[in-house]
Amino acid sequence: MINKMLFTLSSIILIAAFSDSFIYSQEQVVIDSLVTGKKFRITLYNDKEIIGRVAKQDSLTAIIATESGTVRIRKEDIFSISRSTIPKLMKALFSAGGGVLLLTGEDSYYNRNTKPGYSLQFTGLMPFSENKAVRLELGYGKSKKDEYLYPNYYEYYSSEGPQTRDMYSLHVDFLFGDFETNTRFSVYGLGGAGLVYTDESDFTSSYYNSYDSTFHTYTYPGEDITSFSLALGGGLRFKLTDRIGMFAEAQYNMSTYEGFFWFFGRGYFPVRGGFTYTFY
Repeated sequence: MINKMLFTLSSIILIAAFSDSFIYSQEQVVIDSLVTGKKFRITLYNDKEIIGRVAKQDSLTAIIATESGTVRIRKEDIFSISRSTIPKLMKALFSAGGGVLLLTGEDSYYNRNTKPGYSLQFTGLMPFSENKAVRLELGYGKSKKDEYLYPNYYEYYSSEGPQTRDMYSLHVDFLFGDFETNTRFSVYGLGGAGLVYTDESDFTSSYYNSYDSTFHTYTYPGEDITSFSLALGGGLRFKLTDRIGMFAEAQYNMSTYEGFFWFFGRGYFPVRGGFTYTFY
């Protein structure tokens, strides 16, 4: 199952990396399309974006009334013109969601008799180009290990009691994909780094002593562990309205163990979905 998830993550990242090769703009530079008194979004060759009403124009220049004032531009500097007055690049995007949590690698000891847990995610994203962005990600995950019985040569069994694990994570991610406001569906990949704080509860262990035919029970204290973590993943976004959308995302989070990174060692797979809100 882990190999399938890694293959899926790799596919999403490759698609996001090369998707820009297939994106084309439907906006064309037709200077005659500027109409005095109408509002436009004008992009210049230096990537500066001007949104406002055409107050006055001649064959060489146009005067645009924006919210912050009046701008005079030369028509030869115009790269594209659009009747849509929504900025081409989003200012920020926030998301909230949840899903399942799978443990892997070194955590297979903890995985014994462990069912998939649940995971929550809250993110804030700011793009700095049309296909690159940085994101702050807050995560929470909870899993539970059920009671485990150890068979032995006698009719009795030793056992380990149930134990819970709470994980709190903070990552700074670098994303590549499509962050233009007019994109309805997009694929993105991500890589990041951060910290994971793990709180493991106390648990009991019982075993049978054949010499005196008695059971002995010990309580092991829980652990609080703070680890450095690397994140690798990808996802999909789909806009429902101009501002509200949905997302689905899968990650592999690899944590340090005894001060070292073990690839495909200690870590977990959060698979989450939820809603997004875009700011222009």
